[in-house]
Amino acid sequence: MTINCNTVISHQLNGTTLVAFVPFMLAFCGGEASDPHVKNLDHPKSYSKVMLALAITAICFDLLGSMAIGMTVPKDQIQNSTGFVYTYGKLLTSIGLPGDVLQKIVGIMLACGIIGELGNWIAGPNQGMYEAAKDGYMPKFFAKATKHGVPIGIMILQSSIVTISALLITFTSGADADFAFNASLAATTAQYLMFYMIMLISYIVLKRKHEDYHRMYYMTKNPNLSIVIAAVALVITIVAFFVTFVPAKGTPIRLRHIYIWTLVGMCAIVSVLLLILYRWYAKWQNQ
Repeated sequence: MTINCNTVISHQLNGTTLVAFVPFMLAFCGGEASDPHVKNLDHPKSYSKVMLALAITAICFDLLGSMAIGMTVPKDQIQNSTGFVYTYGKLLTSIGLPGDVLQKIVGIMLACGIIGELGNWIAGPNQGMYEAAKDGYMPKFFAKATKHGVPIGIMILQSSIVTISALLITFTSGADADFAFNASLAATTAQYLMFYMIMLISYIVLKRKHEDYHRMYYMTKNPNLSIVIAAVALVITIVAFFVTFVPAKGTPIRLRHIYIWTLVGMCAIVSVLLLILYRWYAKWQNQ
């Protein structure tokens, strides 16, 4: 692998190169979950600096990891679904160890770690959905919690949706494991970006019509500058949203249309469900 400006920085901006940023986008999705804790900081103004430092650090580690794989594994053998697990095997084999066996052990350990991370990721939005259910945006069944305050109905619902979606994508892709990986990655990113578009539009509306509201944290005291920054972020988010629909490089031609329609279908289901929930809001609120 040759490392220079031509190989590290892409000079061709097209769908094939832009879609490579999807994993980077997903890596930062969910960072807003820490926002409610700004009010607990002794120096709230430092929050933006911390998030900037986090983003720079994450990008550097991602680049170093990708470069390590590129320098270790031949280009025609790199797969998104195996990634650094296969790289571990190649590295261990090069120093005389049984890489084929050890990479499987690493894969199992990685799967166990991801299960824990996924459980935490699924549980993350529970509190927000629980509050929405209590306000009447979901059936009252989901507003019930255990004596420890755990909304068990919402947790079962989320776990079921994630499990069924993962099984459908994985077992309907056949031998094309990369297709399942890329489709899951892009679908998750697209749905996150839909939320970010709504959030940015809401922010712009609040800054224009309700600037007098008290806030614990201000991005900037200049409301016009805040709106400009949010508008730029909104444009970038919209572009990123459509980029996720571009099939990743290496996707078989026969699966390209399935890839696109899978993403369209998932985004449509999420959008329609929100409208249905809002349609029944008045009824559920009076229960």
